[in-house]
Amino acid sequence: MNQLVTLFLFAFIIPALPTYAQNKIKFSDIKAGMRNEGIERQALWLANERATNLHWLAEYKKAKIISDKWQVVGSDPEEPICRIIHIELYCEKQDGDCEMSDFTFREKFKDGKYQHKLLFLNAGDFIHVDCE
Repeated sequence: MNQLVTLFLFAFIIPALPTYAQNKIKFSDIKAGMRNEGIERQALWLANERATNLHWLAEYKKAKIISDKWQVVGSDPEEPICRIIHIELYCEKQDGDCEMSDFTFREKFKDGKYQHKLLFLNAGDFIHVDCE
């Protein structure tokens, strides 16, 4: 019987421990790339608007730009299509859990300049994190 318990521990529980430990992260541990409070405020507003429209039971509270710089999209340097940026967003759900996700936003290039208005492009998977 002891051998069966030991086998069970090694086969199922022990391999899961590092996975659990590596997922115990905090939003505050995420390293910021560039910093811009205006962009982060826009990202929070857009994420909360999206959450409301999609009936997500969550409120985004914190944003951190994780891109070091804007990524320009387009083959012509004089007339790019847009530029994109990655921002990590932290939310608190109504059930008391907290999550974060990598959102990608873009800014259009029009009339020789960037529009300085973020547009939602993509959201990554939600990762459960410690609440802060």
